[in-house]
Amino acid sequence: MRAIDARALRRLHVLADGLLISGSWIAAWAARRALDPWLPQPIGPLGTYLGALPAIVVPWLFACWLFGIYRSTRTSTAVDELQQVLRGVALGLLLVSAISFFGKELRFGRSVVLVFAALNLVGQGASRIVFRGLERRLHRSGLHDVPTLVVGTGVAAIRLLQKLQDHPETGYRVVGLLDESAPVEAKDVAGQPVLGGLDDLRGVVGKHAVEEVFVAMPSIGHTRMLSLVLACEDLGVTFRVVTNLFEVLTAGTPIELVDDLPLVRLGRERVSPLYEPLKRVVDLMLAAPALLCAAPIMLWVALRIRASSPGPALFRQERVGRGGAPFHIWKFRTMVRDADPEARAPSRASDPRITAYGRWLRAASLDELPQLWNVLRGEMSLVGPRPEMPFIVAGYDEWQRRRLSVKPGITGLWQILGRKDLPMHENLHYDFYYIRNRSLWLDLSILIRSVAVVLSRKGAF
Repeated sequence: MRAIDARALRRLHVLADGLLISGSWIAAWAARRALDPWLPQPIGPLGTYLGALPAIVVPWLFACWLFGIYRSTRTSTAVDELQQVLRGVALGLLLVSAISFFGKELRFGRSVVLVFAALNLVGQGASRIVFRGLERRLHRSGLHDVPTLVVGTGVAAIRLLQKLQDHPETGYRVVGLLDESAPVEAKDVAGQPVLGGLDDLRGVVGKHAVEEVFVAMPSIGHTRMLSLVLACEDLGVTFRVVTNLFEVLTAGTPIELVDDLPLVRLGRERVSPLYEPLKRVVDLMLAAPALLCAAPIMLWVALRIRASSPGPALFRQERVGRGGAPFHIWKFRTMVRDADPEARAPSRASDPRITAYGRWLRAASLDELPQLWNVLRGEMSLVGPRPEMPFIVAGYDEWQRRRLSVKPGITGLWQILGRKDLPMHENLHYDFYYIRNRSLWLDLSILIRSVAVVLSRKGAF
């Protein structure tokens, strides 16, 4: 019943805005028509403007939806909603102006468009206030309560519980708490039951139909936090973190507030459905000519390797790719022939396994060139997490295995931020960030910065 009521309220809000937009359009035409006796050029007929209503209302509503005007407002402030309305109106104004510019038969008067935008700003602002009040009244009634789980039993958790109790309009119903470890000695904290330890998250969410999780445990480590994030994503649960206000504001992170308590919402990763096919097109368009242009260099490198040390020029090794699928990666050999192929990669430039010429190849990153063939085969991408050996992947925690959800890459975020100067666990954190925020623009930025990093030879050995 709660979900149906929430959808009905949003639909009513959209319908009301549609009527407001239509009324503002007609009112703007009428205001301009009233000025005809004093202006040199009369406004077009009303029929033209009425016929254009669908082309005006639909894009305008889409602009408002795009900026979140019709989403739930449980923790948003009046300032947040004013910003959403302003952005929606601004985008709507741009869309209407574009329609007028490109439509030969829809040459709207500029004064009509501007008055229309001003009327919409006032009307939709008032509409948002009204529906925000209706939604919060429903929240106070308890009909729209969201089953919520709080992670933590300390001071931060108790403060959060107090804020939620003082502000019933947020509509959160706390089902219980999770302690840092099980077994749990305390049966309840601040009147709320302790339902288990952090490892019991999945079971508690399923048993109590939890829809949102609040983490109010400042002492929780990064690894533990990432495990909770992934568990909530798998369960389709919204994840929020009670954090320090100063740290959030100085980082420029969007926040939500319950009274004066800052919350950071970590939603599910959303990647455009066009991202993967476009990324593949970019890989092919860049890797194919790069491999062709690099062929003379690769031939010269191969001859130098054979001349400088006994053994083959190319090195072939099994790695783990997307979804855990094994594949063979190709590189130029930079170590002695009898080096253990299953040993961990060198962590310093003076590693005795690296040949003299191999040390130069690794510093210049030329040993990576054969991987362009892996990119053409679709086993790798130009940008992504580095592919690891099976025995390393076998020791991954649950959150670390998330790096296998995308294709491995020749370069990536951690390579440009520190390359091998960074320890392995920090590399995985950067991979995790990349996966959640990947886009073509981020990929392009990493590729461009990779060139600068290779030229500087920072952290390469």
